[in-house]
Amino acid sequence: MNTVKVLKENSLFKGVDERVINVLANISEAVSVPAETVIFAEGMQSDAMFIIASGKVDVLKDSQDKQETVIGELSRGDVLGLLSLVKGGSRAVTVKSKEPVELITITQESFDKLVKNNIHAAYQVLFSMTQYIADLIGSPEGVKEMMP
Repeated sequence: MNTVKVLKENSLFKGVDERVINVLANISEAVSVPAETVIFAEGMQSDAMFIIASGKVDVLKDSQDKQETVIGELSRGDVLGLLSLVKGGSRAVTVKSKEPVELITITQESFDKLVKNNIHAAYQVLFSMTQYIADLIGSPEGVKEMMP
């Protein structure tokens, strides 16, 4: 998987210059996930963001009777757990692969190091994230996409 290409093409990093994309690629990890694998579970500590490079995942929510209900499907280009990089906390949903999935992972720890060590890159990324969130909130389906 070409991590730089995936990051560059993702709308989350629209407007981020190529040098910063390369920095992000260096702090990212490419992960292959088999089908039917829980990527993270509702209630787990939130410590990383994921970008789907290929494949599809189901977004599940526990009901009051502890049954999981599929509330959405995400695929190539979608972002999981964006706020994990800056907020932490616990996961609001469970995400499970429907098929083999390739993910780009950025941990909160590696992002914190970026913020401390490269203010220029951090500014560009945080500005782009803010714009991305504003665009999601402004769209009818946007708030739902932010949940993982």
